[in-house]
Amino acid sequence: MLKVEPITPHIGAHIHGVDLSQCNPQELDEIYQAFLTHQVIFLDNQSLSPEQHLKLAQRFGQLEPVHPFFPNVASAPQVSVIETTPGNAPMESYWHTDLTWRSKPSKSSLLHAQHIPSVGGDTIWCSMTAVFDSLDEEMKAKLRRLSATHSLVAFEDIPTEQVELDWHKQLLKTAEANPPVVHPVVQVHPETGKETLFINEQFTRYINELERKESDELLDKLFEIARRPEFQVRFRWKENSLAIWDNRVTQHYAVIDYGDTPRKMHRVTVT
Repeated sequence: MLKVEPITPHIGAHIHGVDLSQCNPQELDEIYQAFLTHQVIFLDNQSLSPEQHLKLAQRFGQLEPVHPFFPNVASAPQVSVIETTPGNAPMESYWHTDLTWRSKPSKSSLLHAQHIPSVGGDTIWCSMTAVFDSLDEEMKAKLRRLSATHSLVAFEDIPTEQVELDWHKQLLKTAEANPPVVHPVVQVHPETGKETLFINEQFTRYINELERKESDELLDKLFEIARRPEFQVRFRWKENSLAIWDNRVTQHYAVIDYGDTPRKMHRVTVT
C-alpha cells in the first residue's frame, strides 16, 4: 500500500509501498499530488530501465530535448548521465534551480541513482516557497514588484582544466546561444497557487529595478535565509533511489564530499 511519509514540515517526503515500474494510474496520481505538496519526493529500491525512467517522467510533464552538454544513454538520449569517475572529481557545487537561464525553465527532474559512493554524495533541496513565506509583509510586497536577470555566464569562470575540454566548449557554446533572460522575483505556482521566491545562487545575476549594490545586498540576504536548515531537506542516496523535485519552487545543492569515488546518476527533465 502506498504511503507518504513527510520528512520536514516544509519540504520532502518518502514514498513507500510502490514499484514505479508497474504502478497503476491511481498510484501515479497519489505520487504526483505528493510531489506538489512536498516539492521533492524520494523513493528507494526502484529498478528502472532508461525507457521506464522516460515513461515515468512523462507523467510529470513533456520530456525535455537531449541535454546540450551532458552525456546521455545511447538507447534513450533524453536520459542524461551525471557521472564521477576516478581522476575526474566533480567541479565546485552551487545552490541552483535548473535552467533558469532559459525563458522557460524546466518543471521537474527525476534523478535515479545507478551507483553511489559508500559514504558522501548527498543532495540538499531548499523550499523557496517556505523562504518567501518566512518574510514579513513589507518585504513580500517589495519583492512582488521586482524582476531579476538570469544567465548561464557563471560557467565561463570555470578553469578549463577542471572539466573535459569538449564538454567545456559545448557548455560555453550553449551560454553564447542563450542570452540573459528576465524572470519575476516572485512567481505563483500554476498548480498550487502558492507564491514562491524565484531566484537562485548560480544563475540569478541581479535585480533589475535596483542599483547593483542594493541588488547584491538584497540577493545575499535572501540567499542567506535559504541556507537555513529549517527550509531544507537532505537526502542520502542508495543504489536505485529516485528523487523527483519541483524545479519551480526549489533550489538544490549537490554535496561533493566524495572526491573522485565513482558515482553515476541518470536524470530526466521535463517541461
